[in-house]
Amino acid sequence: MRTSDRVCLEIPIIIAGQDASGRNFEESARTLVLCRTGTRIISKQVMVPRQKLTIRCLKTGLETSAQVVAPIMGEAEGCRFGVAFLPPEVNLWGITFPVLSGTENPAGRVFLECAECLSLEVVHLDISELEMLLVNECITRPCPQCKRATLWMRAASRRELVPVSQADSPPRHTTQERKSPRIKLRVAACLRNIMLGEEIVLTENVSRGGFRFLSHRDYPIGASIEAALPYSPGAANIFTPARIVYKEPRAIQGTFAHGVAYIQEP
Repeated sequence: MRTSDRVCLEIPIIIAGQDASGRNFEESARTLVLCRTGTRIISKQVMVPRQKLTIRCLKTGLETSAQVVAPIMGEAEGCRFGVAFLPPEVNLWGITFPVLSGTENPAGRVFLECAECLSLEVVHLDISELEMLLVNECITRPCPQCKRATLWMRAASRRELVPVSQADSPPRHTTQERKSPRIKLRVAACLRNIMLGEEIVLTENVSRGGFRFLSHRDYPIGASIEAALPYSPGAANIFTPARIVYKEPRAIQGTFAHGVAYIQEP
């Protein structure tokens, strides 16, 4: 069960601890994915599960003790490790994360920054808010720090939203139409599957709890994926567990329409 959304974001950190031979070490490293209670890091050190570390975030100046959960994989730059904070409630990143209850059903998840105080927050958007963000590249929402409504834009990559052409611009909807389960909306999404790899697609429609997209890949019904919607290359994207629940061949040879449903975690 996930207790927090996970943001793909690189932040410089300092890690310190003892290696397998008992010698103290300190290393400059960086995060790859972070959440409210931990992070995935890349390091030159060889670490083992349950190994204790100290992590200092260079952005906030805060530090906390942590524990290696598991090594994930090795690569030329080093090894990737999953790390959990001790205690889990520390806000090392200075980012506000919504607490997940398992009943969330947003149309999109985004990492936003207040234009005035630069507060960072993971935000769940409904369909109308998602439309507004795509068209205007910003939305107005309450800021806990400013104590009033302010403009919010995507953090780390404010202008890298996938452009929507005039022909593809989402149509205006009445209040009644916005209550329908699906809205025709072309927005970039990124899919990750353990067998098929990563793919960037355009949605046909979006609803609370899922979306439909076109692809030349044949995703089997029931396949588990992680989906980021909306998606911007180079931005801090949020990937959510999901499942392929629908598949239909299209007239264009080798093209399939797929339906995606976010997984409701208990």
